[in-house]
Amino acid sequence: MSKVLRKWANFGYQKREIRAVIVFGTNGENVIIVLKNDDVLAFGKNRKGCLGVGFNDEVKVLTRIEDLCGQRIEGFECGVVAFEGEEDFCIFAISATGTVFSWGDNLFGQLGLGTTEDPHVPKKISGSLEHKKVVQVACGGNHTLALTSEGKVYAFGQNSGGQLGFETSGEHQLFPRKRSYVQERFVLGVSSRNGSSSTSEKKCTPRKLLGLEGVVISQIVCGPYYTLALSDSGKIYSWGENDKGQLGNGTTKEECVMTPTIISAKKMGRVRKIAATLYESHPCAVITENHQVYIWGNFNGLIYNKPILTPYSSLDEVFADAFPPVTYQHFQLKIDKDECKRKGSVNERLRKAFDNPETADIAFIVEGKKIHVHKTMLTFGSDVFKKLFLGDWKDSSHKEQIIEDHSYDTFYAFLKYSSTQIKSIFRPNLIALEVYAVADYYQVTDLMDKCVKILKSGLTVQNAAAVYEKANLLGAKNLRKSCIEFFQKNLVYVVNNLEFDESKIGIFLEVFRQAAEENLME
Repeated sequence: MSKVLRKWANFGYQKREIRAVIVFGTNGENVIIVLKNDDVLAFGKNRKGCLGVGFNDEVKVLTRIEDLCGQRIEGFECGVVAFEGEEDFCIFAISATGTVFSWGDNLFGQLGLGTTEDPHVPKKISGSLEHKKVVQVACGGNHTLALTSEGKVYAFGQNSGGQLGFETSGEHQLFPRKRSYVQERFVLGVSSRNGSSSTSEKKCTPRKLLGLEGVVISQIVCGPYYTLALSDSGKIYSWGENDKGQLGNGTTKEECVMTPTIISAKKMGRVRKIAATLYESHPCAVITENHQVYIWGNFNGLIYNKPILTPYSSLDEVFADAFPPVTYQHFQLKIDKDECKRKGSVNERLRKAFDNPETADIAFIVEGKKIHVHKTMLTFGSDVFKKLFLGDWKDSSHKEQIIEDHSYDTFYAFLKYSSTQIKSIFRPNLIALEVYAVADYYQVTDLMDKCVKILKSGLTVQNAAAVYEKANLLGAKNLRKSCIEFFQKNLVYVVNNLEFDESKIGIFLEVFRQAAEENLME
């Protein structure tokens, strides 16, 4: 269970009893959990009754949210507005049947209930969503969007700057209203800032997204006065304010861009996910299908008017380095409803059979510890193992083999992949280099490819030199070339790093020297 949930270890419930969880608030001070018996319980600070238990005082023991119990709640969404150091929340709960309940802050009707009253208990959203199955809700500070199973998007709440996408800016919407011109299949993120009059005066957000007609959008996120949209083809559209280069179009013009425009960055390739926050000191960030992270806009006072490649390996790392450091999305745990089905799957059976001394027919002894496996599974992906176990090798009948040239962790990861084909074995770190060496010896080519992919995605200024040196020793040409290209693309970061760690100067210079000799540098 996550570190956030460990804070609430006095729940009294085990993870296996919990179907869904949401933790919200700057310090994770509010928690709502859904048990597998359909009870919904809350615990935390409960500012302005945000936990939905019917009162405003702190909830010091797990308390039932009566109106949600038995409703088959599967997930939550949370909108937040910070005002004078305090946070106000609007909360949405989505049931298995697509019914949506909302409660909390409702100054602009962002709860979709037809009023601006702040309910302290969950209320069912009706109106145009009465007979619709909602599959997702997305919250801004004071406005909300809902996606139905038919691929239709509904919006309600504040519209002072046209952030709902309607033609009439400034007209708030208390009931859900269909955005008929928006294409299907939306997955929506956070919204623009709360209702200051400057938003309405600047009219920076679009009122009608004509520029996206015929485009299928897979994700959309918003910063203070701008919006980014990601199409299902991996292209990014941006519109709104651009004084800090947040639209990524190569300029920092103060006038707003009202029409969605593609961010042209061929080097990025296909983008997998986009992210932004409501902080003006935070950048826009994306991660590509090649696991590369790009940023643009304002990053702690530095302005980038077009996407630049970074040494980060995840979007979380970007916003952890920004000021103030935040997570760009609320922590939320959801147990897969098909979890029970998977328990009987082939992969699950293989996982349980791995390192099981009761059923295994051979044990590898590494650093004095045994790893129990099945010979047959090892022969499927390795010609070397085929010769060892199926040929005339004199030790093929032995039930134990001693391994002296590799560490226990390395050989365990190698055997687990070879026995189960489960890909998520080890994180992007230097153990992948050692596993690559073992996979190379036993000729498990698909694992070699996976190791190279992991190492490429995890390259940083701090580890690239070590990866390069090891790639040289292993003869991993593709990985070696990737290291060189990494240094070339991240020269600024490399130089900055040298200022703080002079011991690496010799290594970096050697990398560039060898690269130049092979004519790999431009």
